[in-house]
Amino acid sequence: MTHKINGLLLAAGFSKRMGKPKALLIQDDLPFAIVILLKMQLVCESIVVVVGHTGSMIQEKLRQHIDGNYQLKTKVRFVTNKNYNEGMFSSLQRGLKELSNSEWILYHFVDQPKLNVEFYNNFIKQISEGFNWIQPAFKGINGHPILIHKIVFNLILDLSPDSSLRVLKNHPNIRKKFWQCNYPEVLQDIDTPSDL
Repeated sequence: MTHKINGLLLAAGFSKRMGKPKALLIQDDLPFAIVILLKMQLVCESIVVVVGHTGSMIQEKLRQHIDGNYQLKTKVRFVTNKNYNEGMFSSLQRGLKELSNSEWILYHFVDQPKLNVEFYNNFIKQISEGFNWIQPAFKGINGHPILIHKIVFNLILDLSPDSSLRVLKNHPNIRKKFWQCNYPEVLQDIDTPSDL
């Protein structure tokens, strides 16, 4: 059974501790965002990239790579979160509004470029009946990205923009599946130059 999975990549934050936009940090001669998008597009029908702080510059630099790749050009679109200063959750909500016709969302942060193609292929295989939130874990620690089913979308959209997914942790309508995987990169969190 195939599922309609769309991608949501957040690239709207200030990246204050890094000192420059994380979306544009380089790995394998490509910006982080492009490295991630090339892998996301293998399992996603379409992908929304939410930009905010320095959004025009990020969009312009990423477009140079996207326009030269047919798959990315046809699948990726940008939306702007004008309220990015309210935090990451407001960017998640902005992206969800654009992807409301999805069955599943692959919700991805822009500072996890090291996950390999195998991870994505195995992750979407974890979709199963009875669960509407699927999250990878490594050695018992929960990581990202997260697969979120459409049933959860309105629960997220109904919260305050300065909220977080943690608020939904014990919601009775959320049925979580934690996939204990062998990919330590699900715990990757690049916030400062020393994390690189």
